[in-house]
Amino acid sequence: MRELLIDHPALAIAAIIALGVGAQWLAWRIRVPAILPLLAVGFLVGPLLGWLTPTEVFPPDLFYPLVSMAVGLILFEGGLTLRFSELRNTRRVVINLVTWGALVTWLCGAAAAYFVAGLSVQLAFLFGALVIVTGPTVIAPLLRIVRPNANVASVLKWESIVIDAVGALVAVLVLEAVVLLSRDEPLFSIVLLLGRFVLVGSAVGAAGGVALSWLLRKRALPDYLINVTALALLFATFSLANVFSSEAGLLAAVVMGILVANTGVPGLDSLLSFKEDLTVLLVSMLFIALAANVELSTFVAALSWQTALLLALVMFVIRPLDVYLSSIGSRLLASERLFIAWVGPRGIVAASVTSLFAVRLRTVGIEGADQLVPLVFIVIVGTVLVASLTAKPLGVRLGVADPDPQGVLLLGAHPMARQIAGVLDELGVKVLLADTNASNVTEAQAAGLMTYHGSLLSDASDDRLRLAGIGRLLALTSNDEANALTAVKFGREFGKANVYQLAPRTHDDHNKRLGGEHRGRWLSNEELSFERLESLRRAGATIERTELSEELSLADYLTEGGDGVVPLFLVDGKDVRVVSDETDAERETSGSVVALVAPDLT
Repeated sequence: MRELLIDHPALAIAAIIALGVGAQWLAWRIRVPAILPLLAVGFLVGPLLGWLTPTEVFPPDLFYPLVSMAVGLILFEGGLTLRFSELRNTRRVVINLVTWGALVTWLCGAAAAYFVAGLSVQLAFLFGALVIVTGPTVIAPLLRIVRPNANVASVLKWESIVIDAVGALVAVLVLEAVVLLSRDEPLFSIVLLLGRFVLVGSAVGAAGGVALSWLLRKRALPDYLINVTALALLFATFSLANVFSSEAGLLAAVVMGILVANTGVPGLDSLLSFKEDLTVLLVSMLFIALAANVELSTFVAALSWQTALLLALVMFVIRPLDVYLSSIGSRLLASERLFIAWVGPRGIVAASVTSLFAVRLRTVGIEGADQLVPLVFIVIVGTVLVASLTAKPLGVRLGVADPDPQGVLLLGAHPMARQIAGVLDELGVKVLLADTNASNVTEAQAAGLMTYHGSLLSDASDDRLRLAGIGRLLALTSNDEANALTAVKFGREFGKANVYQLAPRTHDDHNKRLGGEHRGRWLSNEELSFERLESLRRAGATIERTELSEELSLADYLTEGGDGVVPLFLVDGKDVRVVSDETDAERETSGSVVALVAPDLT
């Protein structure tokens, strides 16, 4: 197998892609960050089985620049998700974490590596710099799984993206210092290097962001060229920054993404969706390729009690100390601080930059450089494993995350929507109604229901909505297009299996044939349109709850009720499920059904 992949690089690329997609699917099935199965696959096909060593298949002069550019794209995509409005309550904590909090992590990590792992002073300082970063590639999946409150999510997301650029800066400075010392050059050059890194990264990144924002605002590009133009401009910005200052492209990518995200450009959602798809592919390939490139002998040699102690210090001493010092005087609750301190997984930037720097260190003849890669990978695996296995239960225990967000967001606050929301509220389900009609919102508030006045499709809703405890959407308006668009938007937030909408008007056969990727699931069945919902209301329909049994399945109940019965929810204890066109009525023989029942449908 090894010889086959070496002789056929195209086959090696196809194998990496296939393995990456398979690992991503496995991560989705077992609900863990994808980095775990990706690293496992990489170690399996690389160090353990010896099938794949990327630098033997691809020239290192090509492999590592591609890795670096892929990381730049990942950071740009992360920057696109950062909006300054999210920092209302957490700005101070985030700034502290990525400035002198990073300094604490760096110095303490270096001390631990020197005294515990026995690294030289130069390599210890480099190790400390490399473990500063957390990373969006592991934080973002964790946030989707855990769904913490807004303060915790804001801190972790912003820190994970900005700290990557900060960590890269510190690591580059330390690397250059090590190289300069090996050549007996003055350390004053490091000061110049620092200034050049920050100046070049910020200026070139800002220029790229301004250029892309201008193109999008002026609609100077056709829709089909927006994504590829953004990609080309990003790679040009990233590469130009690296030409003037080593690794400054990482900072430029973050600056460019943040600037575009906060200038109110149109079409940002489609651009972000495109970059997310590319990021998934690149992350899958990078983690497998980098893990496969680790040498088995050096990795095994790094497994010792000293390494275990180093990992424990990074996770349970240095990270909590960093968060505690950075959050002094903030509005964060003690439980929120504890959760943030516990969640500090390292990601793709730590892995890729370590691999890149190891090559540079070996080139200049630094002794012990081979120790650095396995140590950092052990920290990555350890921190990700602990966070992925414990973050959800810990978040629930601390009260900063929902065990299973069963709440429902209703698009529409008209009379029938309010009636449905009232029943859900009585069942103990958290409900939030959203509507652009002020009168409907006022009526819902008078009924004691939580409301949001505004469009769920607007950018403002992303900042103002508070979705803690909410995990499903029911789109109930008379506007079929708004229902479908909102379902698509929140399908990314809640998962496509948790967004439902009314069927289009009975005469609109074209819309009813839309693929599932362009809409949510049909609520109740394909016949429940807004027109029918209104006809039920006018007929005096009430919402009734009926017990199901082996003798009276949901299918039997619907047959007996005929057109005057529309099932909405299935209740089994505290579990409330939405009836959709995919519900198997024959199998529903326990619990109860909540349905709209019209005494005389006309």
